[in-house]
Amino acid sequence: MPLDYKSHENMKDLSLYIHIPFCKTICLYCNFLTFAHKNKFIPQYVEALTKEIKIKSALYKDYRIDTIYFGGGTPSLIEAEYIQKILETIEENFRVHPQKEISIECNPESIDEAKLKKYDEYGVTRVSLGIQNFDKKILFRIARPHDDKTIFKALSAVQNSPIKNYGADFIIGLPHQTLEHFQHQLQTILEQDIPHLSFYFLSYDTKRIDLFKADCPNDETQIAMYEHLTKKLQAAGYIHYEVSNYAKPGFECKHNLRYWSQKEYLGLGLGAHSYLNGKCTENGRDFDQYLTDPTLLHEEVLIDDELHELEYIMLHLRTRRGIDINEYEQKFSNLKTDAAPSKKSSELLQKAGQYFETKKLVFQDGRICPTDEGFLIIDKITHDLL
Repeated sequence: MPLDYKSHENMKDLSLYIHIPFCKTICLYCNFLTFAHKNKFIPQYVEALTKEIKIKSALYKDYRIDTIYFGGGTPSLIEAEYIQKILETIEENFRVHPQKEISIECNPESIDEAKLKKYDEYGVTRVSLGIQNFDKKILFRIARPHDDKTIFKALSAVQNSPIKNYGADFIIGLPHQTLEHFQHQLQTILEQDIPHLSFYFLSYDTKRIDLFKADCPNDETQIAMYEHLTKKLQAAGYIHYEVSNYAKPGFECKHNLRYWSQKEYLGLGLGAHSYLNGKCTENGRDFDQYLTDPTLLHEEVLIDDELHELEYIMLHLRTRRGIDINEYEQKFSNLKTDAAPSKKSSELLQKAGQYFETKKLVFQDGRICPTDEGFLIIDKITHDLL
């Protein structure tokens, strides 16, 4: 039986991240902990995962679960009944908010209307579809396991499903992309009227990047793509609420917003990360060991006051809301005053001054907020403010 949900002001809120490490193929750009040759172990993995849920839930009986996120890997690759089993185990062992957001990442080749209907029955409220690109040549070049026909069929299935909160992921900077190609694809994307869109720059910090890096567009072209993107999405009514994420009003991903707000989360599954009780931990990364003992840790880092402040600046600058100066002062200064900003926040404002002048940052309603141009160089801005 599910635990009763009890609402009182002292209950802490918590998010759960569930890692499903299985994929049909490993995309050349991917740097996540995934496997394309272990599908026969899916039943054992789910068994170990539910065991981990039961063991760790005992530590968080007074927490309220607000969001659940299935990531990977390709969560849609495993049978829907396994998703049901995982969710039922969570309901039975955690106190779950009745209005929780439950997201699941899906790939076009492993999702259809029947599976989406089951997801809806099991309580899934949000779907994230990994499209990356519509072009068959580009998809083949990066070893994506689907083509454009499969993408549009999957997208149609999502749009016709009972789950109306959904999004799609794309990558800027893939091999053979040109500005004209990107502009054409963006028009196709906008015609689909998808409530949430994610556009990530291709990361060069991957093991196999040298296999196709020479075919990728240069930095100048990628910047032009980004500038075209932000202009078009703004005109189409999307809110650029985080560096890589755009949403129609009300369709922002609540789970991801918790990360950027330094809210606590518990990672479950192979290699999953957690941020709890002033610590960042990473679950064990050895697949066979996880099946035997899913509670083993790979790494644990204590978040001291200095690191907490650095992460606050870094994470909040990733969002359109930016840094609330009053909140920053209350969290990280010993000075207690309602007068002018103290030395700590004054120093932060002074460091941000050069970016106010170039309109990469703005100061409004007591917040230091990045602009679209600022998002483009947010790593440099963060470095300078730190």
